[in-house]
Amino acid sequence: MVKKLFFLILFVISLHEANAQPDSVRRFVDSALNLMQQHSMFSKKLNWKIIRDSAAQLSASANTYSETLPALQYAFYRLGDKHGWLMIDDKEYRNAALQPKDNRISQDIMEAMKKGAKISAGVVDGVYAYLSMPHFGAQDTTKMNAFAQRLQDSLCSVVTPQTKGVILDLRLNAGGNSFPMIMGVSNLFGKQPKRKDGKPFTGDWDIKNNELKLSETFYVRLQRTCGDLSRLPVAVIVGPQTGSSGEFIAVAFSARPRTILVGEETAGYTTGNQGYLLPGINNAIVLAESVAVDRFGKEYPNGIKPGIEVKGDDFFHRDDDPKVRAAVQWLAKQKR
Repeated sequence: MVKKLFFLILFVISLHEANAQPDSVRRFVDSALNLMQQHSMFSKKLNWKIIRDSAAQLSASANTYSETLPALQYAFYRLGDKHGWLMIDDKEYRNAALQPKDNRISQDIMEAMKKGAKISAGVVDGVYAYLSMPHFGAQDTTKMNAFAQRLQDSLCSVVTPQTKGVILDLRLNAGGNSFPMIMGVSNLFGKQPKRKDGKPFTGDWDIKNNELKLSETFYVRLQRTCGDLSRLPVAVIVGPQTGSSGEFIAVAFSARPRTILVGEETAGYTTGNQGYLLPGINNAIVLAESVAVDRFGKEYPNGIKPGIEVKGDDFFHRDDDPKVRAAVQWLAKQKR
């Protein structure tokens, strides 16, 4: 009898151990929840005890990192983070309920995106320089420097002593890495004004000697420029495809004197993101931690509305494009 009882106890213990969740999986879930609670700009509005209890129930039977996805998605979706995402086993998971609908994007711009967003420069009405700044996502220093230099060279190729203004087109800029973007047109800014309260704002970059630095860390450098262009008025064209870093560029220009935003409301990814690695391979979480703000302290939590609203696009026929024509009309009223 004692022998049978002994074997029964061993069997129960073995069964329990077989069904026990690995400690590594529990730590994986805890790590993700801790990052959400500690770093998300939306975390303070949530009841984290309820979220943690629910996540524990949803992941109770998980034995691998990938099997915790329902629990992590539940917690991440509660954040209401439109811009961030989860990455599990190298696959992205965003909050689909918060993604913008493509019906705001014109067929013309969709066709331009299909052809591939590229740097494009030209002259409108003989006296206005035009530059289309596409998205750019690489983080490699060599590639960043090369992109910034291509932007600068393209801008300089269409600026002459007779140039009366600049049209910067961000309609194909869906985001990416803002540092080479801003460096590529940095000579349009001149000396950056600071916020009166001393706090940083979107576009408060330290650009000196053709180098862009942030907290004394080298980011991007130009080998050549065509000099200071900050005297020129600038019309920035935006639209529903303008997102993320493209929107940050628009906010940065909104603080520039003699500048106007023309077009349609942007995509609404105006938060600053930070990525964090999770245990395992190809697992991570990207969280919105801050919101875009201009030097006057105005926040842009849901995108940017242009100063001159114009619908419709004719991206492949620049001289007939309604947004370009509106930009020209405004530039023509500006004094040199």
